[in-house]
Amino acid sequence: MEKVIIFGITEMGKVAHYFFKRDAAYEVVAFTVNRKYNNVEKFCGLDIYDFEEIETLFPPKEYKLFLAIGPSKMNGLREQKFIEVKSKGYTMASYVSRHAVCDSPLGENCFVADMAVINPHVEVGDDNVILEGSILSSYCQIMNHCYISPGSIVGTHSKVLNNSVLGMASVIKTHVVVAEKTLVGASCYIAQNTEPLGVYGEKSSELYGCISDKVDISRMGN
Repeated sequence: MEKVIIFGITEMGKVAHYFFKRDAAYEVVAFTVNRKYNNVEKFCGLDIYDFEEIETLFPPKEYKLFLAIGPSKMNGLREQKFIEVKSKGYTMASYVSRHAVCDSPLGENCFVADMAVINPHVEVGDDNVILEGSILSSYCQIMNHCYISPGSIVGTHSKVLNNSVLGMASVIKTHVVVAEKTLVGASCYIAQNTEPLGVYGEKSSELYGCISDKVDISRMGN
């Protein structure tokens, strides 16, 4: 089993550790963060090492590294650390849940969660997070440093360019280009090309009143 070090001691680091262990995908041997954030003794029962000297303790020829970093700054933090890790000579680990369907190759440092579906003839670049229940249709492209939230759908022949974020249950229509650093909010339907740095959102559902105790839900749908 390949040995991996996880960068990050936040909730995402804990999630990555759980899934790697559950699926016996990798043997997680340690965590790492930048020295100034290394302020706890252990995480998930494992030692934490300073990132600045990680390659001297865990040689890149013997270990892989995985970045457990979310979409902060339009995935810019994860992208910056990806570049730093590669400069140290590491090959990055990618993970595909045993409960996902993945019929296309992935780049480095990708995370594919439970029940995600990646169809044949999909192009997935480096450093992408593809979460629960997402669907990537055939012949679509996900470039680099993207974050695909749970339940998102990317249509056939569509492209999601670098550093974009798709919110929960968003839908990208076929033959649409999502420009670099586009932020698509939850439940959005994108039917035409987006603008670079564009932000797209839907309003929250209307409040009808604080009357849930008076609603007879047994009659709903009848």
